[in-house]
Amino acid sequence: MKKIMVLSFMCLFMVMGTMQSVQAASFKDMKKTTSLFVEVNYLADQGIISGYPDGTFRPNEPISKKHIAAMLVRTLNLPMTDLKTPNYKDVPTTHPYYKEIAAAYTAGLFSDARYFKPESSISRGFMARLMANAFKLKVLPGTEADIQYRDVPRSAGYYTDILKVSSNNVARGYEDGMFKPNTLITRAHFSAFLTRALTTESFNITPDKNYDYYYTDGKSMYRYEYDREEDNGLTYWKIHNETKSESIPRLGFVQEMNFYGEAYDDWYHYDKIIPFPFVVTQIHDENDIGPVSYGSSWIISTDAVRTVHNVEYRNVIAIESYFPWDHSTRFDYYAKDIGLIQTVDKNGKELYGLVQRKVH
Repeated sequence: MKKIMVLSFMCLFMVMGTMQSVQAASFKDMKKTTSLFVEVNYLADQGIISGYPDGTFRPNEPISKKHIAAMLVRTLNLPMTDLKTPNYKDVPTTHPYYKEIAAAYTAGLFSDARYFKPESSISRGFMARLMANAFKLKVLPGTEADIQYRDVPRSAGYYTDILKVSSNNVARGYEDGMFKPNTLITRAHFSAFLTRALTTESFNITPDKNYDYYYTDGKSMYRYEYDREEDNGLTYWKIHNETKSESIPRLGFVQEMNFYGEAYDDWYHYDKIIPFPFVVTQIHDENDIGPVSYGSSWIISTDAVRTVHNVEYRNVIAIESYFPWDHSTRFDYYAKDIGLIQTVDKNGKELYGLVQRKVH
């Protein structure tokens, strides 16, 4: 197995399309290597955003509040009837986005004000408040001490909201230790924030030590047997090839407040790290730690349904990875409270799959 540590808790930033319905994969200005591609693609596939008639998405353009209201209405499926009157002087009932703005106002996402300014953009700080309110985010236990931004003191108006979005992996700061709450966000940035808030999940995906796990690669059957927890915090499993004699190092698992990790017995680095809480996003390896480049990985779903060897699993984390050394693509699937259930290639052919679990 290729050895590498994947650093994933970097600056996770964040759009709205208008008019034409075009999947993000078809946007002329959004390639898979483009930052925030997977988040934009997710919303496009959900029918929440679209692009321009010329087939572009224009990710770096500012996003207007009227489009933000429309995106929130679609994402949250907000009621469009029995609406409160927002009384914004610049949003008459004849405004083309009146109902969307009124629906978001009725839901408490926008507050009373003299003007709404539908054509204006919003700041990262206000975005944090919108996401925290819309998705009822909470600060996850034990995370507050690790979330400190030099430009967001406790006295800041958006302090708690920024803490909530950072704790849930919806938005992180920059490498210089700043969050930049006053920076206006782009179309791509808002899409990314929205996707992550919509898909955040914080359940466990480490294997259950009360079971033995049986996997197949099509040639051999492998039995995973819980061994013990070591001082490094990883719980280790012995791996036995039930088909032929083979020496296999133990595999350790850990899930902490900001990552899930896997490491073989030489635990000086991880073989895989997934940022936690889980959100649809790219998994970054910007420091390129390890003997080879890991390539690119994306969490493409946090609530997939997957049938593996006649067993249906729900609450499945789906991860797509591209490996440059052989130009291959792989999909890994992890189920809640179970762990890895299957790995397939780009054509859907199983490379490794969970056959069964047996209680000790």
